Amino acid sequence: MAMPALKFESENPMEECVAVLEANIGHIRADVSDTKTEIRKLNDKVDGVYQKLTAKVDGVNRDLTAKIDGLNRHLTANVDGLNRHAVAKIDGVKDAQANFAVNMERHFTDLKVGRMLDRLLWLLMSAALLAIMARAYKWL
Repeated sequence: MAMPALKFESENPMEECVAVLEANIGHIRADVSDTKTEIRKLNDKVDGVYQKLTAKVDGVNRDLTAKIDGLNRHLTANVDGLNRHAVAKIDGVKDAQANFAVNMERHFTDLKVGRMLDRLLWLLMSAALLAIMARAYKWL
């Protein structure tokens, strides 16, 4: 069987509860105010660290950019120097090849003249031998 609902009376009347809450609100307000102050301080610290870190990153960026630019100039100068050196070497090789071609042509010309003289000498020796033989055998 069902029992009728019991009516409970609160142990503390409403005025007492409100008084306790009002007393605690002062502490809560002080805690919230302290928390806000600490959050502002932390925000200021974070802003300071951010600014310092940004300054350091910018400094490193400038230093790296300067070093990269210096290295680029140095490498460009080295490549240009090597290029000039290679061009000079190539020009020297071209000159040597041209001199070699001229010398070879001159030597071939000398060789042709020498061969012509050898043939002429051989022809004269052969003619002299034939003349001696013709006299010996009394063909003439």
